[in-house]
Amino acid sequence: MAPKCDKDRRIISCLQCFKPQEMLPNHLLRVCMKDQTDEERKAEVERAKKSMKAWTLRGRTWDYNAMVKRYPDEASRQALLEDLRERHFFILNDPMDAQAESSHRPPGAAKSAQPTLQDCQRVLRVSQMDMLGIHRKLLDQQHVEEDQRTLFRYFCEAILVLRYFQRPEAVMAFTASDWINKRNVDGRIHMEVQSTKQSATFSLTEEDSAMLDTYFQKIRPGCLQDSVDDQGRFFLSKQGLPVGNVTSDLRRLHEQYDLPSFSSQQARRAQSTMACSSSDEPAERRGRKQKRGRGAADQDDRDFGAFLLQFPAAASSSPPTKKKRTAAGFPPDRVFYDRWRAVQFAKREEHLLSQCSRRPPTVSKVSLLIQKEDWTGNCPHPEDIVSKWRPVTRVQVESDPWIITTIRNQKWTGLALKDFGTNGQGVVATKAFAMGSIVCDYHGKVITGAEGRKLVESIKSEMAHLFFFHAAGRDLCVDAETFPCECHPTENTMGRMINHSSKRANLRPVHCMMNFPEGQRDVILFQAKRDIRLCEELLLDY
Repeated sequence: MAPKCDKDRRIISCLQCFKPQEMLPNHLLRVCMKDQTDEERKAEVERAKKSMKAWTLRGRTWDYNAMVKRYPDEASRQALLEDLRERHFFILNDPMDAQAESSHRPPGAAKSAQPTLQDCQRVLRVSQMDMLGIHRKLLDQQHVEEDQRTLFRYFCEAILVLRYFQRPEAVMAFTASDWINKRNVDGRIHMEVQSTKQSATFSLTEEDSAMLDTYFQKIRPGCLQDSVDDQGRFFLSKQGLPVGNVTSDLRRLHEQYDLPSFSSQQARRAQSTMACSSSDEPAERRGRKQKRGRGAADQDDRDFGAFLLQFPAAASSSPPTKKKRTAAGFPPDRVFYDRWRAVQFAKREEHLLSQCSRRPPTVSKVSLLIQKEDWTGNCPHPEDIVSKWRPVTRVQVESDPWIITTIRNQKWTGLALKDFGTNGQGVVATKAFAMGSIVCDYHGKVITGAEGRKLVESIKSEMAHLFFFHAAGRDLCVDAETFPCECHPTENTMGRMINHSSKRANLRPVHCMMNFPEGQRDVILFQAKRDIRLCEELLLDY
């Protein structure tokens, strides 16, 4: 018996769903036009055949000479050429080497062995569509893998180095306080980096500013760790440490997209020799796939990150059925499914605990919350939520090793100074603080109340940095007016910079007897009265 041969079917795209089909009549009968008559389906098949013929005759062939006239910008033209070649279009008069392409450059353009500005900024154009996708997911509170978050940080660093020609040292010295104190000047975001020996000044476009602000609000807070000194820097590694080598980060970004790497020095040289190029304008938008097997957009990449992107594990999401998982191209087993349920379970626990932050929850209250959410499966037991709820007790605070260490070194995380103009400086949060969190201390020498009142009389000012309190029958005062303090001569302690508000206060003072190794000490800690948002000013009712 002769072997059965597969028929070489003609591929025709369906004009209803815009997907290529080997058997268009069967596809229309079963999917797109199953409710129409046979005559209507036949007419649709003929229309699709005519459309495919017209595209083959006219749409698949491009003339490079016409492209030169229509797209005078060389970078845009090269980007379009690369996409067309990847999609197997026909290019008439296609320049196969750099010499043929250079004949279409504007008159007077000099040949140089040095990379052009377009070459240096190419990685920004190539990666921009992927970064916009990550930006959208972060704003929508969707899951973003750790390597994508790191890649987004690389992109933000590259914006400052390759588009605004900042030195790597200035980018590494860029602080959260610098970002908080940015100003909008004529539609541009004006920045001043004050932490370098040579202060850097530049103006961002609103689009680039939105990218950096998304990193600041959605990625950086997750990097902050209480036990790590971030030095107030803007760019942090996932371990919470300040970024130590921006040049290496740029090289990794280029490697991610299989592009030759260019340094900040090369970009500055290219900018100085290309007066016709606009250094501050954002490059044209163009997407490109990441390296094979690394990006979530790659159809062959079926890791758990892609699974979460396909089926977001929100607290209110329905679990993906086996049919949906296999239809999306994922394995039919339960490996990803079980991990998905674990992620959702953790989010449901977090949601229930967030609804009971003010006081201890009861089993009946948690049961009502679960019933209100209409969760019938994969939800925590009310008893477990009650057992996991933990208020911050004074006893725990007084012996907490992290709080004791932070009081010693004055390296409180999540705080930055901001200039409020005529109202002077104040302190804002660079991460969210939950209600009950210890934010910082009111640091200074503890003296008697009588000594504090004498100090007030000698100062003759209403703005004295003194905090009076009573503890165990003692009249005491924290002297933060003597600045800098003896134990931290080089530190500007944050507690003394927090402003007063009798109506909008979000902090309250808490007196604790901290158990230092050398003995107990009176300390005034500032505790969050309510949940404090990112970039919210910290206020205390003195």
